[in-house]
Amino acid sequence: MGSIEESKSEAISPFLIPGLKFFTDPESDTRPGNVFSEKLHNDYHNNPETGYHIPFAPIGDPGNRRLKVITIGAGLAGVMLAYNIEKHCPNVELVIYEKNPTVGGTWYQNRYPNAACDSPTCTYQFNFAVDPEWEKFQSGSEYLRGYVAKVVKKLDLEKYMTFNSRIIEARFDDKKGTWNVKIEQTASDGSKKTLIDDCDLLLGAVGILDRWEYPKIPGLELFKGRVIHSADRTKWEQYTKDKWANDEIAVIGSGASAYQVVPGMQPHAKKVHSFLRTPAWFFAPSHSFGGDPRPQDYTSDRWLLGPDTEEEKALFRKDHGAMLKHAKANENGLMMMQHMMVKHDPAYHQARKIHPSIQEPNVDVHFTGISRVDENGVFGDDGTYTACDTIICATGFDVSYRPPFPLIGLDNYDLRKEWHTVPEGYMGLMAPKIPNYMMYLGPNCPVENGSITGLLEAIVSYTVKVIKKMQRDNIKYFVPRQDVTDEFNDHVQSWFKGTVWEENCNAWYKNRKTGRVDAIWPGSALHFRDAIEDPRWEDMEIKYHSYLGYGFAPMDLSTSPDADRSPYLKLENLDPRFYE
Repeated sequence: MGSIEESKSEAISPFLIPGLKFFTDPESDTRPGNVFSEKLHNDYHNNPETGYHIPFAPIGDPGNRRLKVITIGAGLAGVMLAYNIEKHCPNVELVIYEKNPTVGGTWYQNRYPNAACDSPTCTYQFNFAVDPEWEKFQSGSEYLRGYVAKVVKKLDLEKYMTFNSRIIEARFDDKKGTWNVKIEQTASDGSKKTLIDDCDLLLGAVGILDRWEYPKIPGLELFKGRVIHSADRTKWEQYTKDKWANDEIAVIGSGASAYQVVPGMQPHAKKVHSFLRTPAWFFAPSHSFGGDPRPQDYTSDRWLLGPDTEEEKALFRKDHGAMLKHAKANENGLMMMQHMMVKHDPAYHQARKIHPSIQEPNVDVHFTGISRVDENGVFGDDGTYTACDTIICATGFDVSYRPPFPLIGLDNYDLRKEWHTVPEGYMGLMAPKIPNYMMYLGPNCPVENGSITGLLEAIVSYTVKVIKKMQRDNIKYFVPRQDVTDEFNDHVQSWFKGTVWEENCNAWYKNRKTGRVDAIWPGSALHFRDAIEDPRWEDMEIKYHSYLGYGFAPMDLSTSPDADRSPYLKLENLDPRFYE
């Protein structure tokens, strides 16, 4: 019996396909890949009665459609998107608008004393560029800024980025299926201009630790000294270490920023007053597993979660497998803390040590909130008065998930207005009535469930699949259905019953107006990855430009003698039992 390859017939010219009313002479038509004449393109592809247009393209070919993508932000998510879209998505025009003068996102902005990441550095990196030269186990802001800049430079990603460019409005055109985006650009001399751009897909990679919030304390504007928010980069550049020595400094806040600022300023300040309305306890798992690390442990099955010595770093430079094993051990250890989300007795007996910095003689801790401020100091809720020279507001960010600009979708629906009280999105990725738009760290993303870069990698992988689907099926727009979004949010809030997230506390992940948990995924990080591994297109409303194209598959148009127009006939499909 002859093989399939042996019996393959001579390739049929696409110009001889029967049934075509119009065709073009291959010798006179120089347009590559085109079968039909210009007459057919004009007369057949546009229906004057309905306005329906059939594109001059075969079905299922990403090359049919050049997709324009605008990304907002050049932080971790923006850089990861640039790398993956360049690598996996041909025929895409990518533009990244960043409001700051360079890359880095939250790490460019946050430069307060002792600013650092709360994840192990080896897990807080791009999976395509794990750096063996990390500064320390949990690196500071300066290292992380440098790392992101190094990745952008080494991988030539800056070519997609336009800096000093702030988005001031985005409006969706449902007739065209495109976003109209207004950008305010600031020149080096401070002058501003507005430009207009448009795109098929808009990616909001602005993060959630971007817009800082001052506390609403009466009289704060009357204070004659310095008032600095912990995330205000420009003020920290002016208020340097040498100026702290003569100052009495009041630090307001009991979150992560405050617990970094106080130890960072204490050794250099005349006096630090730490105001803690709600004291926080910390559990440090990173150094509580195993013993002292040894290089040979990185080639065994032992998990090691500890500081990194120069000897270890030298090993990681030579052996990337050992480096990744170390990173995975740290990340696995963090993810195994999932059980701690279940409610326990609130009396944690192991959380009883006091941070060394607040035991120093130049630090006073005030277990009270601030009721008001006058020209020279602050009044505590307990009636005390504290004079000070500087007030540091380590009071967090606007975590409402509302975009920082009008984002107007279908039926004039403005997400910034509609999410004023309750942000209810779809899978932490999208929002109903906002087509062709994706968020990176949207409401109920798993920001407390492991490495943030692992989370972003999963969302970016999802984005790549969305782009390919839009190109392949010539999608005009997609948008999550409202009923599916409602069901998702019902599930999310029901899941929190019986977890520590629902307990009565003033925390950034809880909506201050409603008490609703807005910022946590209902499950583990791996659960999230599985949930979004593939887009659930059945959850979407989809409008097409024209999915079927002009009636041909890409193989129909091939002039290669090896073109396979009978892909269903393959030798490996034959069942040998039939021939016995």
